[in-house]
Amino acid sequence: MDPALCTIPSENFWKAREAAGDKVTSSAMRKVARRVFYSLPDALFYQYKYFSIHGRLCNFRNPKRFSEKIFHRMRYPSPVFTQLADKLAARDYIAEKVGPQYLVPVLLSCDAVTPETFDSLPQSFVMKSTNGFSQVKIVRDKSQEDLRKLADLANAWLASCSAFKSREKHYLRIPPRIVFEQSLLDGGHAPDDYKFNVFNTPGREPFVFIQHMHGRFVDLEQKLYLDDWSPAPFKLELPLLHESAASVGKVEQLPEMLTLARKLAEPFGYLRVDFYVHCGRIYVGELTVTPGAGTYVFVPQTWDRELGDRFGWPEAGASCEDSYRA
Repeated sequence: MDPALCTIPSENFWKAREAAGDKVTSSAMRKVARRVFYSLPDALFYQYKYFSIHGRLCNFRNPKRFSEKIFHRMRYPSPVFTQLADKLAARDYIAEKVGPQYLVPVLLSCDAVTPETFDSLPQSFVMKSTNGFSQVKIVRDKSQEDLRKLADLANAWLASCSAFKSREKHYLRIPPRIVFEQSLLDGGHAPDDYKFNVFNTPGREPFVFIQHMHGRFVDLEQKLYLDDWSPAPFKLELPLLHESAASVGKVEQLPEMLTLARKLAEPFGYLRVDFYVHCGRIYVGELTVTPGAGTYVFVPQTWDRELGDRFGWPEAGASCEDSYRA
């Protein structure tokens, strides 16, 4: 089936209807369209989603592009991806590969939250889910928070199933829990994020590009660099994210972060390793095997194939058999 002929209208279609004044109808129909989209069988769901992002069909049998290999991972994940994506279980992998000193201290983890849960926590902390996307809350001063609402938010995360919508199937087997971590704040602000995208190909040196992200939870922006901190020869188009106007100086901890990222990514064709630097110390934030749920769009587009060539394939455990069912 050609996704271009699919009868599910695009997001731009509904925006146009709203602009024309038909807000009630378009809102209701958009909800129906989304229900239909999320209920599509895999063969249609992934092709429609891939086509809507990249303007072509995805080659699952013989993926060549970076985007195709990410979609293949989403549809046919290796079992180890579940451990890497689980924000608690990944800590064991990180500690084993590079040492526990790079882990953000965990204050508490639980599978249900009440207002009393916060009694044992310090005034400032970070609350996140083990199996969700963008389910992070920085609490700077719990005395200024409505603890009932905070508990309701955490429990809503536990009850949600965001992976069902994106169909990143390796997330579906992660036990849903809430993790409370030590906050790494600088003047009340979240630290910058250094996302190391590491590509491994047999017989070639690892290729790394870095997303330096600034202004999380405020006005998020990013700049792309290579491993020597020179500007990357491509850009990334991502929703709700714009490019930084100016470059920043090379961070002192760059060589150590490169060593750690390569070590953590060593067994895989590709892995994204996220770091924070706080008070001169390096912390591993998380590990990601399907960044952006397949929405990374490179400019120029030739880099989708160039990075795909650097993405070692086939991977151990990779197949076209669907062993993860929702």
